[in-house]
Amino acid sequence: MNDLELETKVREKRNRRTNVEIKKSIFDAVFQIIKEKGFTNLSFNLISEYSNINPMTISKRFKDVNDLIEQFIDRYDYWLEFFTENEDGEPTKESYQETVESVLDVVWKKKAIQQILAWQIIEDSDFIDSLADNQGAAINALTGRFAAMFEGSPYDIRVITAILLAAVFYISAYKRKSSVCGLDLKGHVGNFRLLEGINQISDLVFEKVSKTKEKETARKLLEYGDSMEKIKHITGLSEEEIKNC
Repeated sequence: MNDLELETKVREKRNRRTNVEIKKSIFDAVFQIIKEKGFTNLSFNLISEYSNINPMTISKRFKDVNDLIEQFIDRYDYWLEFFTENEDGEPTKESYQETVESVLDVVWKKKAIQQILAWQIIEDSDFIDSLADNQGAAINALTGRFAAMFEGSPYDIRVITAILLAAVFYISAYKRKSSVCGLDLKGHVGNFRLLEGINQISDLVFEKVSKTKEKETARKLLEYGDSMEKIKHITGLSEEEIKNC
């Protein structure tokens, strides 16, 4: 082997990518493709084109495109953990708002997650169904923690959470296209305005639930014959609110 051949072999060895580097290049290519074309256009050949990795090399690491997508999504599914954090903590309005804020923050910033959510809407497959089931289980864990707070009230925390998360998902994905209800919600200002609106809605709901329970307490105290002053002190309700119980 002459010096030129030896030098070429050394250079090729130096430039050879590790398995970790190859997988990262593949996922980087997938991310770029779904940003530009969406999930439905993924193929080993297109990923090869974007990553400069031979399709055979890709096929050795993934059984098929679905297997590749599943592993890709695993990298971004961490946002579901926000729904199950603090499962043993006391459910409060603040902890609820913090959870929704965390979800908004990551969905707002991550184009890949927006594409995953959009893909779930337009595609129909067992894989998509299982992905939706995982998301549903995580969200149910959140609403389950707050169910007791809403027990006996006319408000359903599951419906309220569904509406708030739908707003987060839709507006996060749509903000680059156009204004929403005449509001420009792009960038950090849009993120803040959406969060502010979500917190205003949840403030109202939690206040209503609290008032419902206080009024129920006031009604029972009235039945027991307690004085207006005592009931006002215990419940924090006004005299007019107590009379309307």
